[in-house]
Amino acid sequence: MILNTYTQRVPVAWPRITRKIIMVMKLTTFFMIIALMQVSAEGFSQISLHGKNTSLEKVFKSIEKQTDYVFFTRDAVLKKNIISVSVSNVSLEAALDICLKGLPLTYKIIDKTVVIRKTNEEKAAEQSGAMLPIPVRGKVTDEKNQALPGVSIQVKGTTLGTVSNADGTYDISVPDDKAVLIFSYIGYTSQEVSVKSQGPLNIVLKEDLAKLEEVVVVGYGTQKKVNLTGAVDVVSGEQLSNRPAPNVSLLIQGVSPNLNIGLNNFGGEPGATQSWQLRGVGSISGNTYPLILVDGVETNINYIDPATVESVSILKDASASAVYGSRAAFGVILITTKKGAKNQPVRIEYSNNTSFSVPIYIPSMENSLVYATAFNQAAINAGVTPTFPAEQVERIKGYIDGTYKTEYNPNSPPVSQWRGRWDGNANYNWTKEYYKKYALHQKHNINLSGGTEKSQYYINAGVFDQPGTYSWGDDSYKRYNILANLNSQVKDWVSFNFSTKYARSETDVPIGMVGLDRTYTWSQFTNFWPTMPKYNINGTIANPLILVLEQGGRIVTENHDLWMNIGTELEPIKGWKTSLNYRYNYRWGSNTQDPKPVPVPIPNGSTGNIGEATTGYRSTLSQGQYSQVSLFTSYEKLLGRHYFKGLVGYEQDADYNRGLQGSKMNLITPEVPSISTALGDFTLDDYLNHWATKGVFGRLNYNFDEKYLLEFSARYDGSSRFAPDSRWGFFPSFSAGYNISKESFWSPVEPYVNTFKIRGSYGSLGNQNVANYLYLPTIPIAYQRNASDFANPGYLINNEIPLYARPPGLISDNLTWETITTLDAGLDAGFLQNRLNLVFDWYDRTTSNMLGPSVQLPSVLGSGVPFSNNAKLSTKGFEFSLGWRNQISNDFSYDARFTVGNYKTTILEYLNESGSINGWYKGRVHGDVWGLTTDRIMQSADEAIPDQSFYHPKWGPGDIIYKDLDNNGVINEGKRTLDDHGDLSVIANTTPKFNYSISGGFRWKNIDFNMFWQGIGKRDFLPGNNSEYFWGLMGSPNSSAIFHGGRMLDYWRPANETNLLGPNTDAYFPKPYFSFIERSKNTQDQSRYVLNAAYLRLKNLQIGYTIPPTVLNKFFIQRARFYVSGENLLTFSKLPKMYEPETSVSSNPREGGVDMGEIYPINQMFSVGVNLSF
Repeated sequence: MILNTYTQRVPVAWPRITRKIIMVMKLTTFFMIIALMQVSAEGFSQISLHGKNTSLEKVFKSIEKQTDYVFFTRDAVLKKNIISVSVSNVSLEAALDICLKGLPLTYKIIDKTVVIRKTNEEKAAEQSGAMLPIPVRGKVTDEKNQALPGVSIQVKGTTLGTVSNADGTYDISVPDDKAVLIFSYIGYTSQEVSVKSQGPLNIVLKEDLAKLEEVVVVGYGTQKKVNLTGAVDVVSGEQLSNRPAPNVSLLIQGVSPNLNIGLNNFGGEPGATQSWQLRGVGSISGNTYPLILVDGVETNINYIDPATVESVSILKDASASAVYGSRAAFGVILITTKKGAKNQPVRIEYSNNTSFSVPIYIPSMENSLVYATAFNQAAINAGVTPTFPAEQVERIKGYIDGTYKTEYNPNSPPVSQWRGRWDGNANYNWTKEYYKKYALHQKHNINLSGGTEKSQYYINAGVFDQPGTYSWGDDSYKRYNILANLNSQVKDWVSFNFSTKYARSETDVPIGMVGLDRTYTWSQFTNFWPTMPKYNINGTIANPLILVLEQGGRIVTENHDLWMNIGTELEPIKGWKTSLNYRYNYRWGSNTQDPKPVPVPIPNGSTGNIGEATTGYRSTLSQGQYSQVSLFTSYEKLLGRHYFKGLVGYEQDADYNRGLQGSKMNLITPEVPSISTALGDFTLDDYLNHWATKGVFGRLNYNFDEKYLLEFSARYDGSSRFAPDSRWGFFPSFSAGYNISKESFWSPVEPYVNTFKIRGSYGSLGNQNVANYLYLPTIPIAYQRNASDFANPGYLINNEIPLYARPPGLISDNLTWETITTLDAGLDAGFLQNRLNLVFDWYDRTTSNMLGPSVQLPSVLGSGVPFSNNAKLSTKGFEFSLGWRNQISNDFSYDARFTVGNYKTTILEYLNESGSINGWYKGRVHGDVWGLTTDRIMQSADEAIPDQSFYHPKWGPGDIIYKDLDNNGVINEGKRTLDDHGDLSVIANTTPKFNYSISGGFRWKNIDFNMFWQGIGKRDFLPGNNSEYFWGLMGSPNSSAIFHGGRMLDYWRPANETNLLGPNTDAYFPKPYFSFIERSKNTQDQSRYVLNAAYLRLKNLQIGYTIPPTVLNKFFIQRARFYVSGENLLTFSKLPKMYEPETSVSSNPREGGVDMGEIYPINQMFSVGVNLSF
């Protein structure tokens, strides 16, 4: 594989997409059919025997391997009788008849047991009335009365045994009534039970709390949890099964300390994705998301169906992540999907979740009279004409009390589509008008699973339908998923696995305002005053925002994602395993937009337009391919009490992306929107990029008696993102652990402290998450285009859109890896029979060689300088979890868990020649906000105040007075440098501190209850001076709004104020001005308006009931569970109600949002669901 990359403009061969899809689907179908035929063949296989002068013992063992039957007889019979046999594809009875021909032996088949007796013993038994082997039947369940399939049932002292069926039932024959049966199952305490009689023998197995989650998934394999030396957090399927989340991100949110999964600037919009961060900030120069692997391969987590997740392992430190190399610099999330079980009959499972989605909070506007009073006061304070004339104020009063019937003055109607706000007298709560009271969501899943001893399968299909909550111009998201996992043991030493995943998603939303991204739609909602008429006198809609949502066109985004994984594992000798895997991903998608003119009836009889000037169509097609080949081999050996395991491997992957975009205006007919039906000028653009990596890796594990634990890992990686001489890096790690509780001196405290292990790790990883072509000199070429105006493609020269080129910047061919070095120390402990478990980690992660600015060169050079690997930061933090599980009786058990994590990121090195505090600098703590310290609100004109003329020449009663921190009598910002920052200081930090979760539940008979809380213990939030959600009255009427639930009306008013709102000298806000210059002096970033963004939220509460099997048997249903569930039910926060605590920061324009808090609302979910097994 070549690691070089390139970029060029090429036409995209879209017709080939269909051929590739068909080819992949054919291969997928072929492998599924082959694997299913293998499963089917095993279930109905015939017997073949070939051997000369061999004992019956070997012959019967061969039959046992080929069938589900076991033999019961005396050892002497097996060893004494020697036979020769050669048969092919015969039935069991035919094989037994041939094998026993001429021997003084007879057989009897009882269920799945073949009993061999001497002929004279059989006759003697019949004559004496002696009992033949006793058939024993029964059912195995857990404490919740749920059937346990696959339980091993063994007759003690013999090789006779069986396993329970899918419904937990079993049949077995025992030699006599003195036999003892041993029942064992992973994660449960084994039981020995005497038969004594022939009646039903029903068994209830109890969970073995010490063995649950004993084996965990780690990089390229599994390990016993007791032997882990790295920082690995494990989330079992049981913890996830009670959260009916729409996607995997929300399913996992909050379950592990310092795994921060937050909402982005699309908030609660249908299909919105989430951002992931593990252990805080890792770099300031690129993507710091953890590597997310589903069944071993990197996957878009938004395309995975949550119902198919079996378990999650979170690898946090360098030791645990090292074998994954450069893409795992900031941790690894290993998600394992469900698979079929051995010896499991065909099982069909269906689940449904129907939920009602209700916005948590939609801010309510104050009434029109309050608006008019406050707006007029802000205008008067600024010395401008009142916004609402006296005549209009009287109309507003009349409309509210019912004496004025129309929404505007018909004798002086508004003359433009926006003038309704200024001239109307309506009283609408517009923010409520735009949203429905609820939306109905549906989620369905059905899966088929089963298997024999050698082959297993799991096939799942799911659909998720998520309508949005727009009242006008519906918005929606739909996702369809298919998953198939097939495993087959071809030979004793060869296994084969095949899996495929397919996901299709579609988002359909209104385009919204012309020239603005749809994230602005909510911001526009807030700016419509209640005075804006909804209807004209003739009954037509007057509100232009309603019309643009309904008629302005649609944005339809469709994505497809197809994965295929083929692998094999060889184990020629015990303990030596070699795995070869090939993974291929093909993804394609489209985005279409059809903007339209939107005529707006204006009350004066004219017509406006809030849409595009003419109809148009834009189509974007994208295509991507990813392939990976991995080969690794491992060998493990236990020599006495010394355990060794070594792993070496090779991996290469490549990712290729391209796309095509075209647009045309002036459609012949809007009913058939396409480029081919438009008459305007055609614009076309495309893109092409790819990257590739190679790596060799290894890991060596050693432990002595599971007491002293050592692990060494390393990876040698190459990435195409760097120049040839700088693209390779070596990244080693080392970890060790000491299981003190294994020592003999621990025995006095062992009844109370059952496990106690300390561990530590140190290692480094490379980070390749930077732009693809930083080391290549490129000349940017583009069309002259006004990107913000879809209808205006730019200037035309000779009726063509001209190309232009920009001068290339300087490049550096020395750019190389960022290196992330992590030191971790941890403690794992279990108390009181491991019912109470504690995990603690402290870490120090340092990122060096980060990309940062170079030394500035003289401007005569004519080009900027390239980045250099010269920056460095450190993130220090801790993680703590405490869990309790207890079984009170067969009918009742309960559990509880608490987790908390915290971190702090500090810049250690950064080239900042001027020492400016406006950007990064050495010593800066990530999230720090500089601002002024508020003293008070001025009450009288004769107060002594410092010189604040830096911000405005005039100050008076109602204005903010700032503290003079440098005691020079002047309030200013100096040079905004570390050496001279005037009266500025660090007043807040927006980093979330003490991210915690609380979960718990109980099970009583057939009832189960679970709840999950998540919160942030400390976080500062500074709304800034541009948030109308906070300030309400801004610098102009157009950008102002007043809502209930905030303190917007708690602004300073003089003691002699006589208007509707009255005086307010002890105010929270200063005096408002409808003047941006006047207003800015009071709204500087300052300590008075730093808000507490900490919160605690009940993320999920679920109550379920499982119908007893005795009721279900007549309906051929194995298991039926019904539940009710709620999401985001309670929130405790000190933020103003308008601010959603989970999106208050992501809506910040500094974070990619539009305006503080103005974001698609988060929803509460009220669900009912059912889980059925057949």
